[in-house]
Parts: sequence; C-alpha cells; structure tokens
Amino acid sequence: MISFHNDEDARFLEFVNHSYENELSDRSRKLIYYKRDKERDFAILSLFLGSGIRMNELSNLRLRDLDFEEKQIHVLRKGGKKDVVAVSPPSMQDIKDYLAVRTERIGAQMTIPAYIFLTRVNDGATPLSNRAIEALVKKYTKAFKSNKSMSPHKLRHTYWTNLIEQSGDIHLLMTQLGHTSTTTAALYTNPEQEKAKKAAKLLGERRTNYREKD
Repeated sequence: MISFHNDEDARFLEFVNHSYENELSDRSRKLIYYKRDKERDFAILSLFLGSGIRMNELSNLRLRDLDFEEKQIHVLRKGGKKDVVAVSPPSMQDIKDYLAVRTERIGAQMTIPAYIFLTRVNDGATPLSNRAIEALVKKYTKAFKSNKSMSPHKLRHTYWTNLIEQSGDIHLLMTQLGHTSTTTAALYTNPEQEKAKKAAKLLGERRTNYREKD
C-alpha cells in the first residue's frame, strides 16, 4: 500500500483517537502504555499527516520550533537547511493538547528536555528515537489496516497526495516538502508561505468535515 486514499487518513486518526483502545485487553500492558502515550502518539501521527515532514525532522523538533499563532513549525532539512513548514490547524492543536499533559505523563519531577516528543527511560525523560517513531507508526497503521503496516514515509506520501489534490500547485508541494532551496531571509518573506498556510487550512478543514460527516 502506497498511502491512505480519499478520507482514509481522517478515518485513521479517528480510529487511533477513539477505537484503538477497544482492541486492547483491559489488563494488557499495551493498554497501560497506550493511555500514558496516547496524546503524544496521536500528535505524532497527526503531524506527519498534517505537514508532510520527514521522520528525522519530526524527532528533532524542539519547543522553540513551534509557532502556534502562525500554525507553522521550524525544521532543519537535509544538509542543515532551515525551513518553515505550514501545518494544518487541527495538527497544531493536537500538539498543543499533547504538551498540556506531557509533564503529567512523563512525571513532574523529571528534568524534561527541550525536545517535543519524549519517552520515559528509567527515572528520566529522553527524546523519542527515529526507531521508536517508526515502530509506533507501524503499530497503529497495522491495527487500522488489518496487519498491513505503513511507514512514516508513507504518511508523508499521503500528505503530498492530499496537498497536490487540494492545491494543484507542484511548486508549493516541492517547497513544503523541502525539495527546493530557500535562503534564511526568504523564510519570513516568501509568498509561498502564505499559499502553504491556506493549503494547510484547507487540509485541516478536510479532516474536520470528515469528523462531522461521520
């Protein structure tokens, strides 16, 4: 399977948020970990589908990289190139919801790193590794698709399919995915950013409309 099609991505997020728990035994360790990590895992899946960023870009995100007002994030692309990525508003809200409970889930007494996506290790907190992120994506997609797991790259592929269907703009697609060169100065004046924000908003409305229709 290459990626989600039609409204499958929205249906997948609804499944993770509301139905996945029902498939776990009440006494299962998996259920305990799911409840502890639910908001984090959901925010990760939502961000992949709402921004199209790479796994390494996601795992390296820090609190300073979030811009909730503008609905965008700052990422470090391949080759060390700084970039700004528009994110669908529902996905930014999912990150905010996760951060609201993160300290409680990790443990208030812990020293919490500046990275966004964390996991508990013994008596501390550490950034979630690429391997762990890939494993959780495969876990949830496998549960949703009856043993047909997907990788983070396939979620990225879903995003770019939706973006090109929504905008029909190849240049915007390449910019959003980090396949064009952008100078640091242009990050804050580039008209493509406004186009990207509008496209991200429309993609977010797609998800909201699915939820209301369901």
